[in-house]
Amino acid sequence: MKKSTLFPGLAAFLLMLTMSLLSTALSFFVAPVCADLGFGRGSFTLYYSLMVASGAVSASFLGNYMNKRGVRSVVLASAVWCCLGFFLLSASSQLWMFYLTGAAMGLLGSTCIYLAANVIVQQSYSSSAASAVLGLVMAGAGIGGVIWSNVVPLLLDSFGWRIGYRVLGVCWIILALISALILGKQEPTVAFGHAKNASGETSMKEAMRSSRFFLAAMIMCVVTVCSCISQQLPSLLGGQGYASDQISVMISVMTASSAVGTILEGMVCSKLGIKHTMVGILVVYAAGYLMLAAGIMVYPALVCLAFGAGSIGTLMPIVVRTLFGGRAYASIWSVIITCSSVASFLATPVWGMVYDFFGTYAPALLTMPVLLAIALVGLLAAFREKK
Repeated sequence: MKKSTLFPGLAAFLLMLTMSLLSTALSFFVAPVCADLGFGRGSFTLYYSLMVASGAVSASFLGNYMNKRGVRSVVLASAVWCCLGFFLLSASSQLWMFYLTGAAMGLLGSTCIYLAANVIVQQSYSSSAASAVLGLVMAGAGIGGVIWSNVVPLLLDSFGWRIGYRVLGVCWIILALISALILGKQEPTVAFGHAKNASGETSMKEAMRSSRFFLAAMIMCVVTVCSCISQQLPSLLGGQGYASDQISVMISVMTASSAVGTILEGMVCSKLGIKHTMVGILVVYAAGYLMLAAGIMVYPALVCLAFGAGSIGTLMPIVVRTLFGGRAYASIWSVIITCSSVASFLATPVWGMVYDFFGTYAPALLTMPVLLAIALVGLLAAFREKK
């Protein structure tokens, strides 16, 4: 691969590595912050939901801004903005402070970084190459998860959660700035989803009138809802009697599996097709939650969860592209991402509230396979209608 084509992929990879600071590293702060400040886990994790919700709001106008001004300026803004946000979290002592800071960070946080990484890949590579590159880029989130799941627990044990937030802030600005520097003049100039590059059969208006759109949105929302339990996993595993060092290893295995899974899912999809691959992943995902609820084969269960959650970034974009074609892909995908963000906003505190009410995560874990069965039926219906 030439340097000119390597740089965009590397920049996008580093962005996903950066995003894992919010998607993985923050989950380790739930227990120590709640224990120190006396918050309920459900009420505390609402700050993360606000972060996701504000990201959904900003995604629409950020996409237009990227088309006009480029991705690099947004990445630079995120580097500074979220770094300040982490430092504000470290100084917070009341719930409203976490809520306000979380909502502010979300504007240029995970959704922004995820969108930027996808825009870079889609603008920089042909449609055939983009699928393979996207799998490698998405693996950055899993690799980052492995790193943070080993570093953050030690950091919290040694220095406390306030210092922990500040260290994450420094890591965020360093990684984002390096990504922007690598992107540099190699940043693509073709507008994401621009009509002259799009091809396909379904317009945005036609898609919105189709039941396939709502089925696709439902599937995306269900997979997102199920993935939201990840913010509770360190606490959940601790409740099952595992020590902090064991939990660190478990989360590392899960996040490493996520990195490997994104690549494997792309490879399997190219052989079996998106329909059969997605069906298999939904079944594997449900099996993981059943094993975790039963407290058996915990490591295989976490691997299954990693593969299932990874489908959000690797398989769901292919599902949408297959169902609707490429002409209005960007517009359709942005709406489905917004639906996913709303689902995450609602689900993240709910799983914490389940624990607060029942004193266990078991009801949440047993609900997951039911939701995934519904998603499976919806997937089959969507592809059947396409025919």
